Amino acid sequence: MYILLYVTCFLPFYTIFQIIILNAFDNVFLVNLIKYSKDFVFISSFLIFIFGVNKAFFQKTYSFTLLDKMITSFMLLTLVYLIIPLGEATFISKIIYSKNIFLIGITYFFGRKTMINPKSWKTILNILIALIIISFLVAFIENTLGFHLHSLIGYADYHMVINDIDPQGNFGLNWSFESQGAVPRYAGFFADPLELSASLILFFSITLWHFIHSKISRNRLIYFGLILLVIFSFSFASSRASMIASVLVLIFALFISKNYKILFIGFSFLIFSFAYLFFYASEETRYLFQDTLTFQNSSSIGHLFEWIQGVLSIYENPFGVGLAMSGNASGVDQSIKIGGENQFLIYGVQMGVIALILYLSILIKSIWNSIKLYTKSSNINHKSVGFISGLTKLGLLVPLFTANAELYLFVAFFSWYLVGQVETLYNSDELN
Repeated sequence: MYILLYVTCFLPFYTIFQIIILNAFDNVFLVNLIKYSKDFVFISSFLIFIFGVNKAFFQKTYSFTLLDKMITSFMLLTLVYLIIPLGEATFISKIIYSKNIFLIGITYFFGRKTMINPKSWKTILNILIALIIISFLVAFIENTLGFHLHSLIGYADYHMVINDIDPQGNFGLNWSFESQGAVPRYAGFFADPLELSASLILFFSITLWHFIHSKISRNRLIYFGLILLVIFSFSFASSRASMIASVLVLIFALFISKNYKILFIGFSFLIFSFAYLFFYASEETRYLFQDTLTFQNSSSIGHLFEWIQGVLSIYENPFGVGLAMSGNASGVDQSIKIGGENQFLIYGVQMGVIALILYLSILIKSIWNSIKLYTKSSNINHKSVGFISGLTKLGLLVPLFTANAELYLFVAFFSWYLVGQVETLYNSDELN
C-alpha cells in the first residue's frame, strides 16, 4: 500500500521536483540524490519484503501463475542480456537500462504479494481525482496564458546540466512540447506532454469507472464533469496516440459494462464528429488528420523511420543487438541507438524476437485477467481494480506503439502494480 501511495503522490511530480531543487540549490549531487531515490525506495523495499520476514525466503513455498512465470522470464532474459558481452553499449549503460526493467517487475510483484484494503483503495482513488483536477488546472492556465510552465522553472537548463541535452524546438524545451505547425502542447506538472497524455489514460479509466457505476444522479454529474476535464486535458497535451487510445478505452468500457445503448449513441456521435471534421473543419485540421493517416507530417514520418529501423534490425538480428541499444531510456547512447519510437520494437531490437513476443504476451494476459476479474467478480472493490487495470493497460497499447512509453514512471508503475493486484485477486476471488 505504501509503495502505491509513493507512486501516486511523488512520481507525477518527479521531474518538476528535481528542476525546482536544481534552481533552489544549484547542486547536481542533490538532484541526483532525488533522481535515484526512487530506485533506493523500490529496491530496498523489495529486499526488506524478501528477507525482512521471520520465515526465511528460501524456506517458503510459492505458487507461480502463468503471468508470474512470464514476467519472471522477461526479467531473467534481461539479466542474461545484461551479463553477456553483446552490443556497443558499455556495461554501466546496460546496468542503468536494465534497472528500469527490473523496477517494473519489482512493482508487479509488490502488487502481487500485497493486498489493498477497501479504505486504502478509496484513498488512492481520491488522490488520483485530485491529480486530475490539478493537472487540468495547470494545463488550462498554461493554455490560457500561452506559456509553458516548464519554461518558467528552467526545464531546458535542467536537461543541459543533468542530461547534457541542448534545448530543442521553437519553445526552447524539446520537440514533444509542440505539434505540427509549432502549435504548443502542454504538460501540466508532468515531465512532458507525452507523459501527461499517457497518465490521462489512467485518469480516464478512473472517471469512467465512477461514472458508469455510480447510482446517485448527483455523483454521476460530478464524475461526468471530471470526464470532461480529462477530455480537455487531452486537447492540451495534444497527443494523437492517447486521443485514439481514449476512444478505444471508452468503447471497451461501455462494452464490458454492457451499456450497449450508450455505446451505440457514442459510436454514432463519433462517426458524426469525424464526418464534420472531414467536411467542415478548417483546412489546417483536415490536413493534420490526412497527413497523420498517410504518414506525411514530420511526427508520423519520424515514427515510420524509427519503426523501419527497428524491424530491419530484428530481421537481421533475431536474437537482438544488446541492451541499451534502442529507445530513449537512461543509459542509451543516442549516437549508437537503433530505432526507439515503439516499445515493442525497442525490446525486440535489444533482446530479440523472444523478448518482443514475451512482452506482448504479458500485456495481453494482463488485460485478459483484468477484464475477467471485472466481469466475473461480485466484489465491487475487486471489480474496480480489474476495470481500471484492464482499461489502462488496453489504452496504453496505443502509446506503446509510438513511444518508449514504459518510461512514463507514474502511469507505468501504477498500472503494473494494479496488474499484480489483479493477478492475486484473479486467483483468490470466486472466479475459479
